[in-house]
Amino acid sequence: MAMLTARATDKSAARPRRDRLPTAGNDTVSLAAAIRDLGMTLTTHLTRLDDQITSMLGLLSSPRPGAAPLAVGQAPPSIAVRCLGAFTVNAAGTRIEEWRSSRARALFQYLVTHRGHPIPRETLIQALWPDPDAAAAGTSLKVAVHVLRRVLGEHGIARGQLDIQAHESGYQLVAPELWIDVEEFEHCYTVGRAREARGQHDQALALFTRAAELYQGDFLEESLDDWPMFRREALKDQYLFVVSRLAQQAEARGDYQEAITRCQQILAKDCCREDAYRLLMLCHARLGQRGRVRRWYELCIHTLQTELDCGPEPETENVYRLALSGKV
Repeated sequence: MAMLTARATDKSAARPRRDRLPTAGNDTVSLAAAIRDLGMTLTTHLTRLDDQITSMLGLLSSPRPGAAPLAVGQAPPSIAVRCLGAFTVNAAGTRIEEWRSSRARALFQYLVTHRGHPIPRETLIQALWPDPDAAAAGTSLKVAVHVLRRVLGEHGIARGQLDIQAHESGYQLVAPELWIDVEEFEHCYTVGRAREARGQHDQALALFTRAAELYQGDFLEESLDDWPMFRREALKDQYLFVVSRLAQQAEARGDYQEAITRCQQILAKDCCREDAYRLLMLCHARLGQRGRVRRWYELCIHTLQTELDCGPEPETENVYRLALSGKV
């Protein structure tokens, strides 16, 4: 009897329970629910991402302290510094002409273009006295700071207007009422890009025009130090973008002379820009100046061969043929 009971128990355990077996209907319902939940989760994340992008664009569109353009009729700042092109400093309408020391002038250039935070002494020494004897460089930095403070004082600049503050590890230039062209240039470029992305093309064009006006030359173009080089090239890239946009807009509205001027500005900074040569040929062709079309094409060929040891792109060749035949 016990054996029969055990066998019955074994058979019962081996027999699968119907309530635990999955069915096709249950699988379909579960899968549909999972897909629905996943869709709702993705929608939520995409909405949050869109909000974050909108917020970031808003921040880009907001003026940075010390970088906003001067409003019409606004009084000029008490201290104005220009770094794009010839370096100049004007304080209360008087230009600082005599710096007493080239290193004092270079120190001011470094501090004024990094004025958001203290600069460690080691950083200043490496930038202004590369590969020096450490002890001599430290002394030279102190002398340069002393000379710079004297120069500023001699030109009637009060410490409340501009001060070279010493910190435990370095120096910081503090100037609440200082305007610097490179900051306004970067502001116009950044906000112009944001406006363009939003489809506000008239506002973007006005900002790009202002940026082009501010760019009177390369960043600290007279400086032979190494430290301005990377920022100089970055700012040049921004300028080339701005002027390219202005050239394209001028051509689109039929202002071919303006577009020609802008293309020439591009080539003055980058003589190998084939897009500028192409637009020049198109504009001259539409003005009926086929001789100028040929001349710019020949100059393009010569420059590319000399500078890059290569020929023009097929698109450039095609534009030249169409422009010369008057089919543009």
